[in-house]
Amino acid sequence: MAQVYITRVVAEDIRLDFNTLASTARHHLQKFSGEQLQAVVILFHGQEKLVKRRIGLDNCGYYKKFWLLKGIKMVEPRREFYFQWHLTDKCNLQCQHCYQDNNNLELNLTEKLKIVEVITQALRKWGMKGRVSLTGGEPFLDKDLYSVLSALESQPEIGQINILSNGTLITTSLTQRLHEFKKIKEVQISLDGARQGTHDKIRGEGSFSRTLNGIDLLLEKGTAVTIMFTLWKENIAEVPALVDLVIEKKINAFTVERLVPCGNGRQLKDKILAPNELKKVYEYINERAECESFMSSGVRVRRSRPLWINTCGDVEEGASKGIGGFCPIGLSALAILPDGTVLPCRRLEIPLGNILTDGLYKIWYTSELLWRVRNKNNLKGKCNGCSNMPYCGGCRAIAYYLTGDYMGEDVQCWK
Repeated sequence: MAQVYITRVVAEDIRLDFNTLASTARHHLQKFSGEQLQAVVILFHGQEKLVKRRIGLDNCGYYKKFWLLKGIKMVEPRREFYFQWHLTDKCNLQCQHCYQDNNNLELNLTEKLKIVEVITQALRKWGMKGRVSLTGGEPFLDKDLYSVLSALESQPEIGQINILSNGTLITTSLTQRLHEFKKIKEVQISLDGARQGTHDKIRGEGSFSRTLNGIDLLLEKGTAVTIMFTLWKENIAEVPALVDLVIEKKINAFTVERLVPCGNGRQLKDKILAPNELKKVYEYINERAECESFMSSGVRVRRSRPLWINTCGDVEEGASKGIGGFCPIGLSALAILPDGTVLPCRRLEIPLGNILTDGLYKIWYTSELLWRVRNKNNLKGKCNGCSNMPYCGGCRAIAYYLTGDYMGEDVQCWK
């Protein structure tokens, strides 16, 4: 009988926690059952009966907290849930690959504060801390931004606030205002090239110099800055120079996201990288990340994402370094649009409901999509049964827009 290991804890970084759970379970499984690991389920405290019923575990043996079993030692991680909240669709740029449709939808302040209340009530009930990223559009165009920041700052259930911006509207006075909010831990800035020509072609004339100026102002104020680079055929050649720029400016963290052809970018399917092209980029970044000059710079490369584990010859060693990770859809994250619509991920545009009319409990516990994604046996194509699945699982948005099935295989995988 297949053993299904269940933990009650949702981790601070669910991708890293899932890696640890799956790796440890696989290592010790032979001692307990002689069976291959079939699933690792991450769930919220007090929901095991619901989970058992929904994924058909009534006839399976399971352990409630497998790390207490003989031979397994694990430190219980801090509980955290992530919300990516798009306050507005308004933006001062028109990026070629943007996932927004520029509908200019926006709630009033009373409705936005109600969302803060719904979020904090859910976190309180779950006994979790919230990490909220405020974005847009361009968040600094939202007239209610500081009111929402104040509301989030005052809630004990909110542990961290991030802002995701294009960086072009940042001024000295703005950085001083942001510094008043102690829960703002980082500002993520989108940079799609190391040179003006490349970045401006993608994001608009003059945006490169204004973005770099915004980055410099934030760093001067002591604000942690993350660079988010959307990788596609238009900027693949910029990767080496961009890594150099990140090191030169002593950026706190560097994130590479793959182009997902949705929103305004839905016509760009032919611009995504072929598997071998993506493999070369990821391997190059891995090599640079291991160099002494990079490590001494203090820059962190965030590689706890799908497909990164495929760059590692020794999968277990790579996972121990935080390379590779599961998509948090259905596990520890949701996206909220400017009108309150909730998505499983901003890049997976399949509405789950509306936070103002449905609340979070109905969405989280009754969505068929979320239940399907939580059961990794539902994955299709090369993702199903992949030996690296505990550290990957592919991108569900990439699968959806390129195969028509969010449970389909990640077509950019080279394994």
